[in-house]
Amino acid sequence: MSNNERQLTPKEEIVVNAFEETRAGLGAVAERNIRNEDTGWSKIIESTPEEELTKTEERTSRNSFCYRRIGG
Repeated sequence: MSNNERQLTPKEEIVVNAFEETRAGLGAVAERNIRNEDTGWSKIIESTPEEELTKTEERTSRNSFCYRRIGG
């Protein structure tokens, strides 16, 4: 069974639902990232305690510009 055909784990479903509640459409983006083995999302979610997945907070940023960073 490929990663795209498998059922999401309960923890992965929590993440997808949290993204969708934040903004409509983000749940689908989160699910694609979870199913894409190259992103590492599924491994991160697996290793994160469930109580950490349910914490949400809203933050603001003083800098609204995004800069591309070159180098390390």
